[in-house]
Amino acid sequence: MPSLRRSLACALLSVAATGSGCTLAKPVVGAVVGPVILLGGGGGGGGCGCDDGRAAAAVLFVFAGIGAGAGLVTGIISDVQALSGEAADPTANWWDPFATNTDPVR
Repeated sequence: MPSLRRSLACALLSVAATGSGCTLAKPVVGAVVGPVILLGGGGGGGGCGCDDGRAAAAVLFVFAGIGAGAGLVTGIISDVQALSGEAADPTANWWDPFATNTDPVR
């Protein structure tokens, strides 16, 4: 059975060979940008009304997980679109974990 390190290296090389690395990059970007998009798009008032910082940290952690998950899904879709030729620009929306590379740039 191949080692995890070898499998990860093969996956990284195959993504690098395709020219589009959305599957690897968008979850990382989504973990950072996801909370900003989710809290910034709420129309204000994004506070939890808590006295301590533990609830705010939990909200940021959950939103980072949502951004990373959305980035993984849209990253895979974006890579498939880039490989199939649907995407004119394979790097469009690389910073938005909730959009693929064929969605209009916001």
